[in-house]
Amino acid sequence: MTRQLLRLDEHRGIHRIILDHGPNALDRELMGAFRRELAKLRSAGSPALLVASAHPTLFCPGWDLKILVDADRSAVAEFLADFNGLILDLFSYPGPTAAALEGHAVAGGCLLAQACDLRVMGSGKARLGLSELNLGVPVPGTSLRMLTSRLSSAAVDHLVFRGEGCTAERAQEYGLVHRTAAPEEAFNVTEIELGKLAGRPRAAFVETKKLLLGAVWDDMRRTWPEEEAAFLDCWFDDETQERIKGVASRLRQ
Repeated sequence: MTRQLLRLDEHRGIHRIILDHGPNALDRELMGAFRRELAKLRSAGSPALLVASAHPTLFCPGWDLKILVDADRSAVAEFLADFNGLILDLFSYPGPTAAALEGHAVAGGCLLAQACDLRVMGSGKARLGLSELNLGVPVPGTSLRMLTSRLSSAAVDHLVFRGEGCTAERAQEYGLVHRTAAPEEAFNVTEIELGKLAGRPRAAFVETKKLLLGAVWDDMRRTWPEEEAAFLDCWFDDETQERIKGVASRLRQ
């Protein structure tokens, strides 16, 4: 029996992809399911899309290090390719997109949220941030290009170099999210705000998004292969490998 990875539904023209894979740590199975659904929606005219999580405290914690701790270089390269593809698929989705962050969005989960046009975060304990440098790897170059096209240099520096999670209020100050809301209201607020984007003239929205971001999408595709080797060199550095093993061990406890 196939495990359920995503909950899919539609409400008033807005399609919802709800991550429903335990704590939603990214593995190849979850990323593949997400990409296939994005392809289906794109072929159906790219309707407005809302991304959220079924987990009560986690939107997405990033890559599942437990399954990568003993992976060889080719396996990590394939995983990285899947992740880069998912980020690009979501970032370049023609229709309006939104992320409802009711829980923590860390590392790859933070990048997944930033790939959406609109981001709403629940206040309280949830944190949003990047932890790649803490682990010993750079943020993938494709995702860095996405971030620099969406955020101020101060926001990118804070996300990438500080390695600290932001509260919803701090995230809004940096422009990492557009709205904050009580945790129990974040999903509804996201849907309302996304409805406003979806109400714009369709052809004009799609063309405007392409004009704003099309060059970035092309650049992400072009530079992807040449940046892979540098990421993998960092991943397989002895110090990084020790850190990965330590994190994986704690996650298994």
